[in-house]
Amino acid sequence: MLTAHSPRLKGDKVVVFPLKNETQEVELLKEKKGLFDFLKKELRNAKLSLETEYIREESGPQKAYTAADKYKVLAEKNPSLDKLRNMLNLDIE
Repeated sequence: MLTAHSPRLKGDKVVVFPLKNETQEVELLKEKKGLFDFLKKELRNAKLSLETEYIREESGPQKAYTAADKYKVLAEKNPSLDKLRNMLNLDIE
């Protein structure tokens, strides 16, 4: 979570954590106490507070997870694959 987008300091008292979704916020809140104890000690600032912001994902190619999705991607790259599948009378499971 913290490796994708680094937290930043807003002013002197607010640490802003960029997050992709609500699940990351739940996980961050679970670790908040230990994380803020560490930050307060290292930054020598007992008045730190937490703020989150949701970032928009860059719209890139979607990952293919199912066999049908993977086949579709491969068939787009190589149309001969679809011909071979039809010749051999194969199904996509």
